[in-house]
Amino acid sequence: MAEVDVASSEKIPFIHWADAKRIIILAVPAMLALLTQTLVNTVDTYFFGKLPEPDHTDGQAMLSVALPLLWGIGGFFAAISVGTQSMVARREGQGEPQAAGAVLMNAVVLAVGVSVVVAIIGYYSVGAIYRVYLNLSATMGSFSGGSAGSDVALNRMASDAHFNNVAIGYTQWRFVGVVPLVITAAYKAYFDGTGRTYVHFVAAVVMNVANVILCWLLIFGNMGMPRMGVAGAGVAAAASSWVGLFVVILFSFGKKDRKDRSPYRANTISRKTVWEIARISIPSGFATTIVMLGVLLFRQIIQALDSQLGPDSEAINGAATTIIIQVLSMMFFACLALGVATATLVSQELGAGRPNAAERVAWTSVRLGAILFTVLGALQVMFPESLMLLFKASPGVMHVGVNALRLMGACGPLIAFAMIFTQALFGAGNTRYVMWVELCLHFLWLVPGAFIFGVWFKGGLFGVWAVAAGYIALLAFFMWLEFRRGRWKTIKI
Repeated sequence: MAEVDVASSEKIPFIHWADAKRIIILAVPAMLALLTQTLVNTVDTYFFGKLPEPDHTDGQAMLSVALPLLWGIGGFFAAISVGTQSMVARREGQGEPQAAGAVLMNAVVLAVGVSVVVAIIGYYSVGAIYRVYLNLSATMGSFSGGSAGSDVALNRMASDAHFNNVAIGYTQWRFVGVVPLVITAAYKAYFDGTGRTYVHFVAAVVMNVANVILCWLLIFGNMGMPRMGVAGAGVAAAASSWVGLFVVILFSFGKKDRKDRSPYRANTISRKTVWEIARISIPSGFATTIVMLGVLLFRQIIQALDSQLGPDSEAINGAATTIIIQVLSMMFFACLALGVATATLVSQELGAGRPNAAERVAWTSVRLGAILFTVLGALQVMFPESLMLLFKASPGVMHVGVNALRLMGACGPLIAFAMIFTQALFGAGNTRYVMWVELCLHFLWLVPGAFIFGVWFKGGLFGVWAVAAGYIALLAFFMWLEFRRGRWKTIKI
């Protein structure tokens, strides 16, 4: 007998335990995969630390400009996962596994087409892209009445040919890795949409093992391999991304997929399906780019605070911000993992014709996140000094960063609301709304607000992070408002 949807007038329990179990089963592997993925950059930092100068310093400093660039560009195109996941999950909920398999094949075609073009353009345009980045940073410094002088990487980029060669060589190879990154995103979304988040976790583990081995071989020239230095880390990252792609493709040839979903059937490629994936994914890609650009400008404002302290001063605001972001990253990963689970289940329930069950799932996930991040946030509020000491913060860094870290800890429940409701709307296919909200909040609130309250009104680092807390509160409000309206329940995919 088909399950009867929950009546809209029926009160949703605070925690629906059957839904909570489904969410946790999907979220835990997703969180482990996200944590594992970040190890690629941690491994690079570790191995660069063992290189002689100037590669040691240049390699580690270069990551601060290379990674945001790669995340911004790669993240835009990897957003193909949003449209793919929502469509696959919707077809699964409708009881049409063959249609879910067809979505994968169309997503792969789209992923291959866009990623190859982006990789080629990026590979040959890295130098020009970095020059634009440097000019943008200089402009931000002039607006603040200071300079970008506190950013070691930008100073080196402006004046040091060796640093430029290191940065360009590493980033070019990482652009080669954009192709498997985007294609893997399509496969990940397919498996997430069918409720198998563990596949990406397995692929991430294998990829990281491959990356560690290849870094050891190529950075230092061990076992007869060429000694490539910093560029070797870029080659290793790109090659290990291809290894991860091979793993997820291997899973797609499993017996159940071949029998029930048949993703590699002839005549499954459809311009209509490709366009539908792109239509849903493009706004989420823009939202990702907007977030990355907003974060970049936010960091530049903080660096401007340091530049006003004088050229010989310690970059205490930038160092404190790095620590705050590292502490918050655990929250972000856990929220995103809960969001992945929520997006899948919301879309599946909509596909099955149970919109109110989809609403119940989302509220259960948000409340689980709020409980978890209230606890984690309380630790930040009560023990900020201890947390900062874990990162060997100097007294100056501690002085400017403690209250900002406390404030962000208090925002834990709001972070859960904002991120999980965002992913629920993504799962329903309401990506355009999220894009416009992110655009308005970043460029009408976060960036100008951080500049006004942090620099003009001399609010310092706490003033900047107070504006960030306001951004989180506003994002949570607007995501909740759209979710509460319920228009997402009627979106057809």
